[in-house]
Amino acid sequence: MRTVHDVSPSVWAWREARAAKIGESAARVLCLFPMEPPIYAKHGVDAVFIGHPLADAIPLQPDRAQARAALGEPVDAPLLALLPGSRLGEIRRMLPTFAAAARRLAADVPGLRVLVPAANAHCRAAIDAILGDAPMVRVLDGQAQLAMIASDAVLLASGTAALEAMLCKRPMVVGHRIAPLTYRIVRLLGLLKSRFVSLPNVLAGEALVPELLQDDCTPDKLHAALLRWLRDTDAAAALQPRFLALHKTLRRDASRRAADAVAELLLR
Repeated sequence: MRTVHDVSPSVWAWREARAAKIGESAARVLCLFPMEPPIYAKHGVDAVFIGHPLADAIPLQPDRAQARAALGEPVDAPLLALLPGSRLGEIRRMLPTFAAAARRLAADVPGLRVLVPAANAHCRAAIDAILGDAPMVRVLDGQAQLAMIASDAVLLASGTAALEAMLCKRPMVVGHRIAPLTYRIVRLLGLLKSRFVSLPNVLAGEALVPELLQDDCTPDKLHAALLRWLRDTDAAAALQPRFLALHKTLRRDASRRAADAVAELLLR
């Protein structure tokens, strides 16, 4: 039976040998990113780049004022979107560091507002327990994309949120930390193949946005990186055409391309 595997795992980042394994059970793999089909080709696997559905869904020029109005946030207040992750372990590991960085930032940026989207009720409970009653912080039920569009900068854990922030055209700082033993094993065995962990940098092939990982993921370093985006308007503006070009690369009408790829396989 011919089988199509929709959405390739991150073979560009780690365990590339999975590409060959997938090819043993799939006649075609549909890829969301342009760097993935060449990896499959090395293993003799038919793979097609279809684009990313998020790139189709998010406007090329998101409306910040409209997003702020929808959230009931002031038009001119400095606004930070803080996304510590959507898993409880990730939130408990990253949010205290992110919150400390936000407090330092608030001391340098008068009137700073901080939006923290919670993916679900369990995440909200964990976020509320860590943050307590911080007057500058507002926890949202969902609405992560709206919070990013409304923001002046985004502090986030690595993952799909980094791609989403790029598509929302927002300057970001990526901070991430995993268990020290896991990190040592990954490095020792050479499991991580990519120079970068965040998708904006992977797609660009260069460090467009700061990645502060492991020992570098500290409140002081996160604060300094965020402050640069808020104070250096030229640096933040220079990201816009780069993010727009990457958005257009991924904007391919992914659902139609996926259907076409399946139909073409059936007609063979």
